[in-house]
Amino acid sequence: MKNSGATKMYLAMAAFLAVAEILILATGNGKLPISGLLLFTFFFALALGAQKSEKFKGLSFTLQIFAFVSFTLYFPEMFTDWGFDTNKLIVPSIQVIMFGMGTKLDLKDFVRELSKPLVVIAGTIMVFVFMPLAALLIINIWHFPPEIAAGIILVGACPGGVASNVMTYLAKGNLALSVTLTTLATLLSPVVTPFLMMLFAGKLIEVNAISMMVSIVNMILIPIFAGIIANKILYGKLEWVKKDLNMILLAISAFIAGLILIFVPFPELFKSSQTGLILVAWAVSIVSVTMIVIRRTSGPEDWMDIVLPKLSLGAIMLYIVVVAAHNQQTLLTIGPALFIAVILHNTIGFALGYGASKALRLSDEDVRAITIEVGLKNGGLAVGLAYDVLKSTAAALAPLIFGTWMNIAASSLASFWSHIDPRAKKPKAAKIENLKNVND
Repeated sequence: MKNSGATKMYLAMAAFLAVAEILILATGNGKLPISGLLLFTFFFALALGAQKSEKFKGLSFTLQIFAFVSFTLYFPEMFTDWGFDTNKLIVPSIQVIMFGMGTKLDLKDFVRELSKPLVVIAGTIMVFVFMPLAALLIINIWHFPPEIAAGIILVGACPGGVASNVMTYLAKGNLALSVTLTTLATLLSPVVTPFLMMLFAGKLIEVNAISMMVSIVNMILIPIFAGIIANKILYGKLEWVKKDLNMILLAISAFIAGLILIFVPFPELFKSSQTGLILVAWAVSIVSVTMIVIRRTSGPEDWMDIVLPKLSLGAIMLYIVVVAAHNQQTLLTIGPALFIAVILHNTIGFALGYGASKALRLSDEDVRAITIEVGLKNGGLAVGLAYDVLKSTAAALAPLIFGTWMNIAASSLASFWSHIDPRAKKPKAAKIENLKNVND
């Protein structure tokens, strides 16, 4: 009851702020700072209301993103220069998020699903094929500037994001299949994503395939590897991990390795990998020291599960406001059309994933997993590649909007499916399922 009352209070506040904002816009004062402050407070009130509601809790963070982007568009100078170019924070933010993903990877689920490869292969092909083709359709409907169009293709060419695993779980889909598809597509992305960009976007913008491969390894694979190491240190059953002296030696060694890497003259092509390797070293050092502190103070053993989600959400928010701030004018000019294009792109992805899975007569659980996996992309990776490889924050706009919208669409779809129990696979299955059983 308390939550219900709080939700109503925040919604009433949001309604009042919406009326005030409409009055300001109606009087032609929409460019005044007060308009931005009202818009920010409106979305934040909605976010707080959603947070107090079990049904809409999943939308709280998305509404916070709308709040901070609104604020950023009115006060971009606050996020463009912090004594250095804030664009430099984009790649480290992505690395933090991928590190968090690495700590959650369960390789046993991955191996189990790969023992029945045909559904995994079909799903992976869908992940990489449907969305780039949908992107071509989109850019032929809307004639966006080349960099914007390249960004739409880029988000389609990226692997699925971690959010797909959460949404699949909520939708009562095959979570193990979802995790496997995300992991496999991520591992393949250093080769497949640059190839797709060369094929579909090579005429729109300069694409350095080798540089993109290195950047993906730096932003995705190295941080995930660091996360897996951290997971083994924290939750592994290795005997030497249980001794504080070993942890101290590991922490010191990893910290020194990170310092040395700062001064190593990396070749220009692999320069972007330097930060990723430093992250690996220092992440191991921090985890090792924290483990000792937790033991000595009887702190919570699941401290990483408490800290990392908040850290990842903060990293997502950081790169979103940075990109929005650096592209304020572009967003205000073509933002509405791009938002509609992104919604269509995402919807086509869901529809193609669902239709193809149904055509293959997969189980309901597999259909839900693949549908969500196809429609949800690693928008963070696309944002990072746009900045790090394409050297264009304008190309990051489509992934930025896509990453925000997809959570709204997927959470709605997951909510719908969560009320419908998936049907078990019938004995008379399609050929692909028969072949799958042969592998068993």
